[in-house]
Amino acid sequence: MGKTTQQPESQHITSLNGFLKDVMRLAIFAAEDGQLSDDIQMDELYRMWEIKITKREMLADDDIAYLQHCYQILSIQLAPTTAISLRATENKQMNSGLNYMNTDAGRHVRNMWIWSFAILALIVGTNIYQYMFEMAAPQIAQVNASAFNIANYIYTFIINLIPFMYGAFGACIFILRQAEEQLRERTFDPRRLPEYRNRLVLGTLSGGVIVLLYSSGGSEANIKITEAALGFIGGYSVDLLFSLLDRIVNSLKPAEKTAKNSPPPPVILRDKQYPIKKTVDKQAIQRRKEDKDVSPQLVPVVNKESDNIT
Repeated sequence: MGKTTQQPESQHITSLNGFLKDVMRLAIFAAEDGQLSDDIQMDELYRMWEIKITKREMLADDDIAYLQHCYQILSIQLAPTTAISLRATENKQMNSGLNYMNTDAGRHVRNMWIWSFAILALIVGTNIYQYMFEMAAPQIAQVNASAFNIANYIYTFIINLIPFMYGAFGACIFILRQAEEQLRERTFDPRRLPEYRNRLVLGTLSGGVIVLLYSSGGSEANIKITEAALGFIGGYSVDLLFSLLDRIVNSLKPAEKTAKNSPPPPVILRDKQYPIKKTVDKQAIQRRKEDKDVSPQLVPVVNKESDNIT
């Protein structure tokens, strides 16, 4: 079963049939969206489709070059929508009642649904256990001390686990929002699935770590609400945790290193270190002004040749 499901995907990459189908997908999507370029002739593409797919004959070299030209134009024009994203959001069973949920993008969305509801159920269960333990703790301690200790250990574990669960839940919500946009614009790329799984792991860890780094005051109820909210925000926005870590690291840097790495002062600031030069310039300017105020004097011209004659 695994080989049969992977065979059509490899055909899209290695065979000319798959390449022609990808060009047709891009061209039809561009035509439906009103973005089809004038350089692309649909009649030529349909002619190649008739030759290669229907009649199973070979295409000429000029036809293959034209396909490459069309693929380059459509890939640039429709980005970030690609042939891979169109295949991932294309229903392969047109007569099935699953509609587009039978695609690669649909399976990804269903998996995120399962993860989201499972984490939500775990959060609700832990909150119920927390409430029941806080209400029945005195009675359990009086009746059975060993059972109270076990329940207290579970309660402590749940309290520390809740921020991580809210972080995972926030990451699931973020991935689902991205999937909604990608399904609408048909930009879902199956090659980014490891990135989405990594986002889920980062969101889970960020939700717990950001609570450990944040110290809140107030009553116990406010602390619990704040930790849950921070866990969800940390999972939804992983960049928030990294920005917080960068601020902490920058605040711990010694002042000497920052002074050594600072750029040298500009040359214009040297006037402040040498006020004598500044006073000299003022005196020179004052003398020029006094010279301008003095009326010009007539200087007699002495003719040296006439003196020699006499």
